[in-house]
Amino acid sequence: MSKRITLISASIALGCLATIAPVLTSIYVANKDAERRDRTELREFARKAVMRTELVTYQAFAALSDLDREPGAPCSPANLELAARVIYNYRYVQDAGAYAEGQYLCSPLLGDVRTKDLTLPPPDYRSNDGYLEWFRQKSPLSDVRKDIQIGRNGHYVSIDPGSYVDLIDPARRPVAVIQIATGTLLAISSGADPDDMLNAWKRGGKVSSNQWNYAVAQSSTRPLAVVVMSPRSSVAGDWPKLLAAWLSIGVVAGAALGWLTYKRVTRQLSFAATLQWAISRRNIDVMYQPIVRLADNECVGVEALVRWELNGHAISPDVFVRVAEENHLIHALTDLVLEKTIAQLARLLAAAPAFYVSINVSGDDLSSVRFLNRLTASLKGTGIAPRQIRIEATERSFMNTDATRSIIAAFRAAGHPVYIDDFGTGYSSLSYLQTFEIDVLKIDKSFVDTIGQDTASSIVAPHIIAMAHELRLEIVAEGVETGLQATWLREKGVQYAQGWYYAKAMPAGELAVWLGKNRASHQADSLTAS
Repeated sequence: MSKRITLISASIALGCLATIAPVLTSIYVANKDAERRDRTELREFARKAVMRTELVTYQAFAALSDLDREPGAPCSPANLELAARVIYNYRYVQDAGAYAEGQYLCSPLLGDVRTKDLTLPPPDYRSNDGYLEWFRQKSPLSDVRKDIQIGRNGHYVSIDPGSYVDLIDPARRPVAVIQIATGTLLAISSGADPDDMLNAWKRGGKVSSNQWNYAVAQSSTRPLAVVVMSPRSSVAGDWPKLLAAWLSIGVVAGAALGWLTYKRVTRQLSFAATLQWAISRRNIDVMYQPIVRLADNECVGVEALVRWELNGHAISPDVFVRVAEENHLIHALTDLVLEKTIAQLARLLAAAPAFYVSINVSGDDLSSVRFLNRLTASLKGTGIAPRQIRIEATERSFMNTDATRSIIAAFRAAGHPVYIDDFGTGYSSLSYLQTFEIDVLKIDKSFVDTIGQDTASSIVAPHIIAMAHELRLEIVAEGVETGLQATWLREKGVQYAQGWYYAKAMPAGELAVWLGKNRASHQADSLTAS
């Protein structure tokens, strides 16, 4: 009898263990996944915060440049009027004026103070490019406020340190900005611990804490770093209640989970097999979206966009392209797009040597010369020049820089211009762009959408345009949907645009008709202008 009870007890215990183990494992995995996602999101937030520091500093430098541009006697009415315009024109500049020999001279807010002996101490930092910086300079206008001041050639501007950390963030995550060369804390969110933030910066964000996650990002253009932190989340914080709940429904939940997992796996495998079948039977379509020159709205080229309909329903390219990459089908998919593009546009491209088509490639296509060799072979005898087939790759395709750099160079050496597509979604910096030889930068639609809006991401488009101009890259703005956006982009020096404001993606037959209308409209405008 006792043996039977022992056996029954052991069976019950094993049954409970078999029920609980998957639950505990799931909780552990979910907790790790939540932590990973939190860290990824925090790193992206840190990159955005760095962009804010670069923007604020850029405005200070631009303001100083404006003050230098019109020389004149310090503190003259014209000089003070210019300083007042600078304060008005630059959002983050609080004051602008003149100084000499360790003394404030004047500013629109101070007035002429040359006789008041307002001392300006030696700077805290001198940059290699001639800028002087005071990190916590007491403002002559206030008994309590301390500003960041930047000076050059006898002019200075004042910046509220809060500008560096005043980001739109519903989560209200603490932010700190640090001057790297001196290790000085320039700005910090209210309530954050300065020593804690400095320690996190010194450790590169690798701080062991049960309560907080940290991330550190560094500017590529100035000696500035940003530290951000957020509370650690945990799905297992109330594990006794979770365990008690799962004990009662463990068996049912386990069976349901198994069934759902089986369905998900079989559906995923079935989807990949269906995609492979569609590629092999050429049931993948290619559409073409016009790219226009903003100066005169003339269509100069198109982007080839892959499309797929399954059982009468359009499948998002974001979905089936990812499945193609995960199931080793991406080469076949890219080759099919190339084949259809040349077949459908060969006559148009041969007849118009200045016209081009850009083709999207994956990271795998940038890891070897396979696709370049296929492209070269496909163009033989078509009359299409290499410059008329352009290569587009997203930022994530550039992650393996050593392997990618030589392939990009090979494409360009063969005559194919190279574009970075959807630029800005990875918050790439100036130093990142400088590691690659590319020709054109495409601004992602998500940033074009913010034009004319006062949002946290609305500062990104001007920042990207400035970087592109600095590197002498041409720019294509994606997703242009309004005349306001087109006008703004044109005024900022963006050369090209595409989007529904001009035309949606269309089949090759419709494209020929649309191009005829565009050409006729452009010729009519030219005659009217003349």
